[in-house]
Amino acid sequence: MLSQLYENKTFSNSGMITLPKKWRQQFGLIPGRMAELIYQNHSIYIKRARNDSTNNKRYISEKGTVHIPKELRDEMGITPQDSYNLHINVEHNCFIITYKDQ
Repeated sequence: MLSQLYENKTFSNSGMITLPKKWRQQFGLIPGRMAELIYQNHSIYIKRARNDSTNNKRYISEKGTVHIPKELRDEMGITPQDSYNLHINVEHNCFIITYKDQ
């Protein structure tokens, strides 16, 4: 999957991250809709949820944030205040979170 690095950020204590508005709208991740979070290849993929999916799902907030569940952060070995990279993948309409040290 080809992706573009958008920014390097720090995880909050609660695991909330803000998704850039431009791509949120393009990917159909608007406030009140569900996002699907998929842990794969040491990354978390965030995309519009499919009805038939059994992956972890979270609502997009009014401010464009999404909560990354503790179990996914633990799986990646991420603790609060760790840095992560946010990538944009236009081809697959998703965001990708990678841990900075990987």
